[in-house]
Order: sequence, then C-alpha cells, then structure tokens
Amino acid sequence: MDSFEIETLRRSMAMLPPQAAGLNREEAMRLLSELQEMDQRLRDVREGLTALLERALPDAHG
Repeated sequence: MDSFEIETLRRSMAMLPPQAAGLNREEAMRLLSELQEMDQRLRDVREGLTALLERALPDAHG
C-alpha cells in the first residue's frame, strides 16, 4: 500500500458520519494515522538498508 492509497483511505474515513457503524470515525482515523507513520518508518528503513548495502557492495548496484 503506497502513501497515496493510505491518504485516500484517510480522506474516505474522514467523510464518515461520526456515528457510522463499525469502527467509529476517531478510531479509524487513529488507525490510519498509525498506518501512515509505520509506512513512513518502513520506507526510511528500506532506504537506510539500501544505502548500507550500496556502501558495503558498491559494484552490486552500479
């Protein structure tokens, strides 16, 4: 799931009426916010690991 998809879900949840069935609006918004944070952290870790790999094995990605 990319950040565009997460943002689309967040906006969809934001449009739910406050008393919508299932997760309430606030719970859904909180979960999507956590998902966005985790997605960003995962991208940061991937970038860091890629940089480490490129430094350790410069010919592998050149």
